[in-house]
Amino acid sequence: MLQVSLAHAPNPDIPGGYWDGPPEDGCSAKSVETLADASRAVRSYITRNNLGSGNWAGGEVYQGPELVARISYNGRIWGLDGTALAVPE
Repeated sequence: MLQVSLAHAPNPDIPGGYWDGPPEDGCSAKSVETLADASRAVRSYITRNNLGSGNWAGGEVYQGPELVARISYNGRIWGLDGTALAVPE
């Protein structure tokens, strides 16, 4: 089981920090089965909360206490060495 962090922060380039005001969804962690599921959870959270890339502050993927990957704003999955990971849907 994996955990992906879902988090947002005010964007300093936007007056008030958000396009439509702060999202109702707080910051949390979501349990997922696969890295592809983590990517989908990230994009869903971003879309649901109308976040811009400057608001996105989550995406760390953990397996237990170990950080194993990161998910960027566009849903791309990155290894800890900075290389993009090809993950089957």
